[in-house]
Amino acid sequence: MRQSTRGLRLNPAWIRAPRVNLDLEVRSKTIGTNTDYKLYTADVSRSGILLVWERESRVPFIVNTLLEMTIDPDGSCLGKPVSCLGKVVRREPTGTAGGHGTRLGVQIVQIEHGDQHAWDGCLSELEKRYGIEPESKTVA
Repeated sequence: MRQSTRGLRLNPAWIRAPRVNLDLEVRSKTIGTNTDYKLYTADVSRSGILLVWERESRVPFIVNTLLEMTIDPDGSCLGKPVSCLGKVVRREPTGTAGGHGTRLGVQIVQIEHGDQHAWDGCLSELEKRYGIEPESKTVA
């Protein structure tokens, strides 16, 4: 069972765009491999996503790893799976799941137009819901 990541503090220097809590499944793998890992978002922003891995085993992604990601693979929240490439920009242990829990800050570096439309629509809806001003939309 996954534990909540709410209440964890982030270094303000890491924040490039306003973050919104959102719990989505993300299937991730390194480019050229067949093994994918099921992670979950803790929060999302225009500049990227914070992923959480809370399992007995270690996640093999390190800083600067390029990931093939499918956000919301069932399309249950976004209306369709969103495929993109991301780069791990931060990795830190959470101390959960027998010491193997990890949070990964991932910057989205490439996303196709149709998927970008679905992702932007989701973020725009969240920004409206949480009162985030349109001028704060920045891309890192």
